Amino acid sequence: MITSSAWWKQPDGEKHLAVTTTVRQIRENQGYRKALDLMHASLYADRPITGFGICGTQRMTISGLRISLNVIRNMVGTVTSKIACKSRPKPMYLTEGGDYEKRNQAQNLEKFVGGVFYESKTYQECEDAFRECATYGTGAVKVYANHDTGRVVTERVYPWEIVVDDGEAHERKPRNLYQRKYVDRLLLAEQFPDHRDEIMTCEADAEDREFAYQTTADQVLVTEAWHLGESKKSPGRHCIVIANATLVDEVWKAPSFPFAFLRWSKDVSGFFGVGLAEELTGIQREINKLLQQIKKGHGLVAGHWMVQQGTTITQQINNDLAAIIKYAGLMPQYVAPAIIAPEVYSHLWQLYAKAFEIAGVSQMNATGQKPSGLDSAPAQRTYQDIQSERFLEVQRDYEEFVVDISKLAVRAAKEIGGGYQVASVSKNSIEFIKWSDVNLDEESYVVRVYPTALLPSTPAGKLAWAEDMIKAQVIPTEDVLDIVDFPDTEAYAKRANAARRIIERNIATMRDKGLPVSPEPFDPHPLALRLVNEAYHEARLDAVPDTHLELMRQYMATTQKFMQPPPPPPGTGALPTNVPPGAPPPMAGPPPGAPPLPMAA
Repeated sequence: MITSSAWWKQPDGEKHLAVTTTVRQIRENQGYRKALDLMHASLYADRPITGFGICGTQRMTISGLRISLNVIRNMVGTVTSKIACKSRPKPMYLTEGGDYEKRNQAQNLEKFVGGVFYESKTYQECEDAFRECATYGTGAVKVYANHDTGRVVTERVYPWEIVVDDGEAHERKPRNLYQRKYVDRLLLAEQFPDHRDEIMTCEADAEDREFAYQTTADQVLVTEAWHLGESKKSPGRHCIVIANATLVDEVWKAPSFPFAFLRWSKDVSGFFGVGLAEELTGIQREINKLLQQIKKGHGLVAGHWMVQQGTTITQQINNDLAAIIKYAGLMPQYVAPAIIAPEVYSHLWQLYAKAFEIAGVSQMNATGQKPSGLDSAPAQRTYQDIQSERFLEVQRDYEEFVVDISKLAVRAAKEIGGGYQVASVSKNSIEFIKWSDVNLDEESYVVRVYPTALLPSTPAGKLAWAEDMIKAQVIPTEDVLDIVDFPDTEAYAKRANAARRIIERNIATMRDKGLPVSPEPFDPHPLALRLVNEAYHEARLDAVPDTHLELMRQYMATTQKFMQPPPPPPGTGALPTNVPPGAPPPMAGPPPGAPPLPMAA
């Protein structure tokens, strides 16, 4: 029998048998995963879901609708909006040292990755992955190079499509990973024309009945497998197979899989995480049970007429107005017992509040409200900081998740080649950046993230932020109003720091290339003198050649000349100091070359 440690060693043309057998064995051992995913999907959707196919996720009919108090869906939607939708982390590329050209390349690489994110709708895919992370415990995004279109593709992957061996992924570091996906038969045949006959004759997979039965879709199960190599001399393997053919069989040189994974909460061991839905499953099921009891009680319990035995009533009690009913004996009484005990309602709302407490979500956040009087920017930031402490670990994991996606995007762009370009959109322009202009060695930079939600979201909060900036005199008034109108702080920073960047570019040209550069009359000369002086002493410390240092000395000398005040106009000199107050100034002498002034008689 073929084992999971042997599929990449199989001969060419036979790997499809090894891969499909391996994946089937793993899934048979992990039947619990599908059961858990279906349970969490049913609780989130508030309807029975029998499978993840077209037929398995049908919506309920109108007759099947029921009273719902879905805390899982409420919590998942709240944390997704709070973390993934509101704060979109932006990768920042930092280079080592003060090399201006590398730093400029890193800044352009940042714009390039931003263009890839915009083009491939990466943040939208991340939001879907985060929602699935909170629901199922694990979210995944796949990044790869589409050589047919010459673009980088970012797509969210359902967690049940990912297959890893439990024993191999005990520490979340598997060497083999598989993705199962159902693809339209004709589309697959168009993508792989050399294997058209095998694709058209491939039998429909019967392992997941919700995919293979009761549907008109003609789909083929495609399995993609990766094996990470042990070293450069022993690279990995990448295969795309169907049941009866190997479509792709190639070397895999990358050190990781083309996936970025996000886990809501890490389990004690194992590859997959624990979701928020799993944490709230017990409470949600108890809430559903109580709601069914309440609904049944309201539908069945009714009032009754209490009539003492022996009492004579001469006619039926009806709903007629001003009706006269004759009776003998004690008067009948209508008794309406309590439909549901008050303790049941109290228990229901205690469970509902406990769900918010366990999730760490404020009920105000879940209902889109904020405390009254919380309008200023500092107050909103403080309130958000307090609310975010509960999700600090998840938020940091989400930031690293975006960093991993950016690294995969750079790797995919490098695979496409130097002609690949994307559009970087700013407030007033669109800049096209080629990969060949930003192709930096991965060891020459590090990637960090910072949030882009810098401004409050409410109009009152934006106005308070503008007032704070104006009072602090950090940004001029007209620029503050412009940023509030279109929150492009990057464009403002580029404009505000343009003079400094020019000086730094001049320093890099003199220090690194040894080429002469002269300051211009309208440069900020005090700033230039300080920056060049600091760079000059740093260059001396680094033993830069004296010819390069001389260029920097000349630059500082020219800058000092620009800083000197202009000489007085011709023909004017200093006034005598012994002139009494109120006396007219002395008459100026004749201009140079003119005859002397006549003397007074």
